[in-house]
Amino acid sequence: MVRRDGAEIRKERIQEIIKRVMSLLYDKEELELDSTVAMLEYETGLRPEKILEYLKVGEKLKRFEIDMDNDKIIRVKI
Repeated sequence: MVRRDGAEIRKERIQEIIKRVMSLLYDKEELELDSTVAMLEYETGLRPEKILEYLKVGEKLKRFEIDMDNDKIIRVKI
């Protein structure tokens, strides 16, 4: 049986956003935060506040860093 409750949908959205940002960062050192949020808003239909919430999960997982002051998403060096 497939689980399709709110928590599962939220988890899938978080994973989708993080995966998309990481693929954009694959060949770049950094992305513009504002334009990336706008692109994700267009692609997913999610509100900017929700996208930023999901991006912060990616930051906590050390997938990338968010620099709000300089409007950047920065690739984490391994």
